[in-house]
Amino acid sequence: MPESEHPATEPRCGERPGPEDFLAAAALAARHWGFEPASMEILSISENVVCQAALPDGRRVVVRLHRPGYNTLDELRSEVQWVESLAASGVPVSRPVPALDGSHYVPVEVGGEQRFVGVVDWVDGQPLESVTDLDPDLVIEHYGQIGELAARIRQHSTVWEPPTGFVRRRWDADGLVGDDPLWGRFWEVEGLSGSQLAVFVAARAALHRDLSAQPTGIDRFGLIHADLHLRNLMADGERLTVIDFDDAGFGWYAYELAVALHHALDEPWYGEAREELFTGYRRRQRLAEDEVQLVDAFLCVRSLLVVAWLAARPELGMHAHLELVAGTAETMAKAYLDGGS
Repeated sequence: MPESEHPATEPRCGERPGPEDFLAAAALAARHWGFEPASMEILSISENVVCQAALPDGRRVVVRLHRPGYNTLDELRSEVQWVESLAASGVPVSRPVPALDGSHYVPVEVGGEQRFVGVVDWVDGQPLESVTDLDPDLVIEHYGQIGELAARIRQHSTVWEPPTGFVRRRWDADGLVGDDPLWGRFWEVEGLSGSQLAVFVAARAALHRDLSAQPTGIDRFGLIHADLHLRNLMADGERLTVIDFDDAGFGWYAYELAVALHHALDEPWYGEAREELFTGYRRRQRLAEDEVQLVDAFLCVRSLLVVAWLAARPELGMHAHLELVAGTAETMAKAYLDGGS
């Protein structure tokens, strides 16, 4: 069935779909790949609903039900094109699996909402965060590998020519901290203190001014993963594989590094992780000093964006975490306003 034709539907619809609804929708969609799973289980419910499908021949695949309204069908198709090109260049990624008709997405209805379903190859191992369990020695060692992966993605971006019709979001000044940023208006989140919101407003204005002055030529700005943190890297022994390209788009290469580092921001080993990340990056790619300095600005940006991301997803039940994240963002924003770092 072509990606744009009538959606499959599952038996039960409601305002708040449960796990059984997602599993039923995933099973129906899997038929378009010729799969009749022996079993299906949900791995995570977050930005997307991610299911593991065990096939009768022993293989496993991942069935992903994408969050409604986040990526258009054209953006999802473009994601497939870029991920396939990364794989062809040797970057270890989770590859998309085409349906029987050659398409990659099937629309389904869950709880009255349409979601696009895609299938990707199963990747052995565990998320890097789980493997290291944030053990300082292990996680610092892996940050060198993350740096190398980020550099390889940058190198690919500088030579790959997107095909006609390719479209992905832009993590530029407007996309990050403009009037209508991609992850939401963090300076208007309900429940934050008046002082926090005032700091966020001032930081947004300063960041937008500063980022608008940054170059967007291919030597500094190109296609990035944009969410290269420890949960989006699968570790199987020494091998790391990049997964989850939902946020991939055009952005500064320095932002890629900031996202990788942000996970470690409050850890005592942050400085060592930062040094190892940059060292690994430089094994593959030159990293200018002004880009290193820009990473600090993007750490502040990322902190602010996560506030908006959590606020827009109350269904995840992370209100307490939102308060913690907002506190970190306030500290980062004040530091940026005081000294730009």
